[in-house]
Amino acid sequence: MLKLNILSGRVIEQLELPVPLDEFKRKVDEIRLAGQPNTAPTVLSVDSSVPALSWHLQQTALDNDPVLQELNQLAEVINGMDAAGYYHLNKALSTDHKQSLDMIHHTAIYIRPSSTGCYEVIPGITMHEDLGKWLVEHDRLEGKTPEILRPYLNYRSIGVDYCNDHDGEILSGGYVGIREGAMEQFWDEQSLLQLTLATSKGTFSINLPAATERMDQAKRALDLEDFAEASITDIKLSTPYQEAKLPLCAITVEDANTLAMYLEMMEQEDGDLKKFLAVLEVEQPDTFTEVVRIAMNRDNYEQIPEDMDEYGKQMLRRIGADDEVIDTIDGYMDFARLGEDSMAEDGVRRTEFGLVRRLSSPFPPGPEIGQTMM
Repeated sequence: MLKLNILSGRVIEQLELPVPLDEFKRKVDEIRLAGQPNTAPTVLSVDSSVPALSWHLQQTALDNDPVLQELNQLAEVINGMDAAGYYHLNKALSTDHKQSLDMIHHTAIYIRPSSTGCYEVIPGITMHEDLGKWLVEHDRLEGKTPEILRPYLNYRSIGVDYCNDHDGEILSGGYVGIREGAMEQFWDEQSLLQLTLATSKGTFSINLPAATERMDQAKRALDLEDFAEASITDIKLSTPYQEAKLPLCAITVEDANTLAMYLEMMEQEDGDLKKFLAVLEVEQPDTFTEVVRIAMNRDNYEQIPEDMDEYGKQMLRRIGADDEVIDTIDGYMDFARLGEDSMAEDGVRRTEFGLVRRLSSPFPPGPEIGQTMM
């Protein structure tokens, strides 16, 4: 369940998601008209089983259908989670920087039910004192606590220490934390990106993407306060990314994890991966930070069909011609020549992964489209 507290001027209304998109749009319009008719309503706060969502979604403008649709989809994903999923998502979102709605949605999708088996869930816990009492009553502490001592125990301190030792958290559904011994092998899953780290204790490989709590557990396993204390000596990408040439300059584990999460998002979108590799070939980023920036801004690029004739027709559609006009002039116009000239003007570049162009500003001139890239 996701409850949005929506602000428009001085008007505050609450709306529970998910709802049909038409109803969502109608309600937002009503709130806007009641408050500031010429300004889009914004999210003031969020009530949900994932506390971190409120800060990340705060000030989100409800100004277009894609935003409303993605908020609805996020609510549907959260509705399908259990307490362990809430915990996992909350940890993944608890960062120093606000994440975009798109990133939050894909992070929520990434929290799969299969990954929640390493969590311990204790329903009905609302405070640390409750947790302490439950642990004592169920003999979960080292050594059985004699009945005569139980009235004198500091149950709150017991609960707090247990939370700290198990990366635990008390959410609306109860206590959730790492199950004892469940995280001993952090990096044994199939990964999209693998880093090799050199520390004073030797060389280690870690697989990404990983949620925040797994990253923290890895630091403890490697006896690191910060990943910056280790040197990154190699980076490998799984097929089909292995042909990408990624610079090691200024790479951090955190940036690598961000890229891995974006790569996972790209897997969900047809053609996104191929476009990303094509853009890397043209842009030739010098630093890993630039690679992450390209992944974040991949919508600024477009994969182009090899068919010159079709590109010429796309160009006509871009300036307002409809299919009826194009069908009428078909046979009287050289669409292929228009397509070739338009590609040159648009800065279209040929890569090993196909043709690609940059939407914000054309790529600088490169080899002719008809020529083979070396």
